[in-house]
Amino acid sequence: MRSHEERVAEAKRRIAAREHTDRRRRDRRTVALAAAACLALLVGASLAMPGIAARIQVNDYTGFETAASIFRNSAALGYIVIGLLAFLLGVCVTVLCFRLRQMHREDTQDAESEGRHGAD
Repeated sequence: MRSHEERVAEAKRRIAAREHTDRRRRDRRTVALAAAACLALLVGASLAMPGIAARIQVNDYTGFETAASIFRNSAALGYIVIGLLAFLLGVCVTVLCFRLRQMHREDTQDAESEGRHGAD
């Protein structure tokens, strides 16, 4: 027969285990959603680029003697779009890597705390 304290400790352990599995499930959904958003961004950008590139047609390259002349004849639109897409992709990858690292840290901390407390 278990004592009252043992039953309370076992109930607390079960609650903590359930919260841990719920948190992991929620974190996995978040990572999957972020990965899907990155993939959608890449697919959308790849589908949009032919149309953007078709609108950017510079027939005369004689006006590009200086570095600042890239903004002439709306050629800057291509540079701006590519720069923004590269920035957005970098942000998405950084957020994904940060979340994965944070999840890994939480898992190792949970494993260490379970090892210390003797929980399975």
